[in-house]
Amino acid sequence: MATFQDGLPDLTRTNPETGTGPEVYVETYGCQMNVYDSQVIEDLLERNGYRLGENDMAADVILLNTCSVRDLAEHKVISRVGEIRHRRSKAGLPQPLIGICGCMAERLGKDLRKGPRRVDLVVGVDSYDTLPDILRELTDDQIRSVPEAMRTQIGHRKDSHYVAPPALYPTNNSHLVTIHKGCDYKCTYCIVPYTRGPQSEKAPDTILDEIRGIVDAGGREVTLLGQNVTAYRWGEDLDFAGLIEMVAGVNGLERIRFLTGHPKDMHPHLMDTIGRLDKVCPWLHLPVQSGSDRVLRRMKRLYTSGDYLEMVDYARRVIPDVTFSADVIVGFPGETESDFQDTLEVVRRVKYDQLFSFKYSERPGVPAARLEDDVSVDEKKRRLAELIKVQEDVWIGEAAGQIGKVWTVVAEGLARRPAGSWKLRTPNNRKVVLHGASLEIGQQVRVRITESTNTTFVGELLA
Repeated sequence: MATFQDGLPDLTRTNPETGTGPEVYVETYGCQMNVYDSQVIEDLLERNGYRLGENDMAADVILLNTCSVRDLAEHKVISRVGEIRHRRSKAGLPQPLIGICGCMAERLGKDLRKGPRRVDLVVGVDSYDTLPDILRELTDDQIRSVPEAMRTQIGHRKDSHYVAPPALYPTNNSHLVTIHKGCDYKCTYCIVPYTRGPQSEKAPDTILDEIRGIVDAGGREVTLLGQNVTAYRWGEDLDFAGLIEMVAGVNGLERIRFLTGHPKDMHPHLMDTIGRLDKVCPWLHLPVQSGSDRVLRRMKRLYTSGDYLEMVDYARRVIPDVTFSADVIVGFPGETESDFQDTLEVVRRVKYDQLFSFKYSERPGVPAARLEDDVSVDEKKRRLAELIKVQEDVWIGEAAGQIGKVWTVVAEGLARRPAGSWKLRTPNNRKVVLHGASLEIGQQVRVRITESTNTTFVGELLA
């Protein structure tokens, strides 16, 4: 299969001939930030002589790069530790060293070194540069014991910004680039400010050099990442609007996406900039979380539902073909049926392309944990089901209106089914499947939309 990466060096494997150290397998959980961080971890290790493994059964070291946003995510990782130990034992294989990295490491720290499913090392989000030395100590046959202080590396450092090498096969054909880390807003339900730390910007020159490296390696699209990218500010003068204007000036770069924004920072001048720059994709992921002003205040979201809807209306005026996606939490402490109906009304009004909806899950240590979790589990499930049904009805109506339209799309790769089909994506983040065509990854084509299934459209190729 021809791709625009054909003939390029595998940039995720920086020293393939010199890796003679232990084999390390990295497994990623959670958001795109964690995907990027895993690229950083692999690069750091390979530059220090470690070999990167393809599966957990052969590796000497297994690193789980984790998420703490919801309780379920943490339980999944703890279960995975037990599963790895069991599978290796059942197969008669030696036990690997297991490390937990990322947000879960920051939240639980030394507690992960206790109990029947304890791990061998714990490394937080700002301490990945310590991994080569820790693993060297832990895998050296001549060393009888490693101090406990070395096995747990957590805590936030403002100077700790990493640059990942360009991925050979990036997520959705878009190379991830972090522009900052952490968050200062501290929404009452959110664990991120505690696991990722305070907001700290990556220097604009570093960001631009990273993107130029991606373009030089054959990449044509980037996704700018951060817990709250729209709050980016470097010094007194450069805000996020200024940054994306600089990024758009990189020769050879064709498309710019970004995740995740905050409604409070979606200022008119930012939306004007997005609408003016052809390279910036007209898709805004802006978590609303609730449509009730009372609940939004308890969440400390810093906007009202009216502010949010006004922002949506302005974006639709100045950004051609803009689409929206969002996150919503149901069953937040104190949420009444009336509050919930306010959320449904916002969903009907905005007409999101995608909605990521969740039942409220208490996270230890955040301010909302002090509130009484007074919405029953059954009621949370009912509200979630109703929200999903409302979003489905909204989307069916929106999708029907797209039949017959002609879109410019980018080929991302072969679809899983049916055989021979291609998956494509529009600038405003709509997914299209094309049957019976011969394309290359990164190729732009025009298609006419013929039908839709769930959130994916089917198109026919135009000459």
